[in-house]
Amino acid sequence: MIKVVKDIGVIPDSLKPAFPDLFPERIGRNVIPVPLINRTTHARRMEAINAGFYTDDSNFNSRYKLGDIRLAIGDIYKGKCAFCEQNQEVMHVEHYRPKSAYYWLAYSWDNLLASCQTCNGNKGTKFELSGTMVTFTNSEVNIRNINSSSAVYDIAEMPKMVNPEITDPIGHIEFEKNGNIFSHEPRFKYTIESCGIDRKALNDSRKTILDLFCKYVRDAFLDNISEEDQKVAIRTNIKNFISDSKDEYQDFLAFRNYAIANDWLNDIVKEKN
Repeated sequence: MIKVVKDIGVIPDSLKPAFPDLFPERIGRNVIPVPLINRTTHARRMEAINAGFYTDDSNFNSRYKLGDIRLAIGDIYKGKCAFCEQNQEVMHVEHYRPKSAYYWLAYSWDNLLASCQTCNGNKGTKFELSGTMVTFTNSEVNIRNINSSSAVYDIAEMPKMVNPEITDPIGHIEFEKNGNIFSHEPRFKYTIESCGIDRKALNDSRKTILDLFCKYVRDAFLDNISEEDQKVAIRTNIKNFISDSKDEYQDFLAFRNYAIANDWLNDIVKEKN
């Protein structure tokens, strides 16, 4: 898990409430001021708000999976899961606060993130609070601010689930060389356990990153006769590892950077020497 930067002010058009002044470029003679896509999504939003619950069917679910939302989420998360950082071909647009309880936030920009199917399935509707759950009052002001209300909610609710768009995981999560992930901080521990970020498949994938580096170091000693050539090859491998750790599109960046910060690379070089 890494800190993810999302500009709450840059909202995909299809999520904007259907107020004409939010679409000034469309206001004019013989022009419909609010695009159909917004009117439809906003209609579903208001149906849920007026009913007091979310209807979990395709008519409602399709509205937070529209193309401009997928494109924006994909760009922000670089095709990776918000929780496990696994890079997958198919990534889901999902909710930080569960839509079953927070029905009014089903189409809210600051409540949508990228999640792999497994993390999302494990997370489900888990969302324990240390504070008090907020309620929603249907007013024009609240509807206009619907895409940026989480920051205010967090103060009252104090969620146990970590939102990587809000909280920086650096210093709160730890790893072992076998890929295991853990935390002594209660919120991160809750998130790791709730989403199953310590599951075997992920641990093995993280471990593979170090296994490959071990192989490259071993090959550096085997393929080069002189000590100087060995040093050059090893320095190149370390440089490549560090470069990958800065590549936003690489998976498991938290693990890669933890390995660097804890000097695991030099430990491996010493072991193979």
